[in-house]
Amino acid sequence: MWTRAFPFLLASLWLVGLPQGAWAGDPALSLTSEQKTWALATSALLFQGNMESHELLAGAPRTDWHTERTRELLKEWWGVQTRDDLLSTLEWLERSGHRAEFERLGEIIDRIPSWLVDWLAARVLPAELGHRVAVIRKHRQRRGDRSLFGWDLSRYVALCRWGYAADFLTENEAWHCIMPAARVLQSRFSSWEDLGENYLIGREFWSERETRQSGDLYRATYRMLVSYSGSPWKRCSWSLSLESTSASRR
Repeated sequence: MWTRAFPFLLASLWLVGLPQGAWAGDPALSLTSEQKTWALATSALLFQGNMESHELLAGAPRTDWHTERTRELLKEWWGVQTRDDLLSTLEWLERSGHRAEFERLGEIIDRIPSWLVDWLAARVLPAELGHRVAVIRKHRQRRGDRSLFGWDLSRYVALCRWGYAADFLTENEAWHCIMPAARVLQSRFSSWEDLGENYLIGREFWSERETRQSGDLYRATYRMLVSYSGSPWKRCSWSLSLESTSASRR
């Protein structure tokens, strides 16, 4: 039964993906400084955790040291060592990311009695998969069409920034990718708090080990971003228009 359901599930996941043409992009000169700051703030949880700048696209001045450090980060955490690796990973985040598995497993869980799901998670499934099932059961029903877009696309923006810092993307290429992702996030979430909560759920789904090791740190970072008056989330109005100046003149 599960095997026969997979084609339907995959088709459904495709239909709830990003809108066609969403990744059209913007030249950097068509954006205001406020729009750029807003878009960069979507990656604030990661950049705050790494003690990097919220204002600079690369997270720091683009020195040789910072370029090399960023390349090491991309290699260690993403398996990205070349421009092609980066573009392939960005495409995965854009098209599916972890939200695809989150929805696919959720559809399967919906077809199984809850008592059987609990029994399988406790006695049969590998620990990591059992953990993911528990996260889905706790959060999926109230996620709605937001799924794990906050987790996937916040990291997409971060990866564009690191791609620029690592000299795999030009500045214009980075903004061409970042701004459409920022618009999708703004359309799917109601506030910075809403986006940040989704990121934390996605991170918990991604890794039980990382949740145990640094989950408290990320939750503390989230609380700081939503409460500290100097944080980018406090300085950027969620409802800021992200339409490019070139588009507004057409």
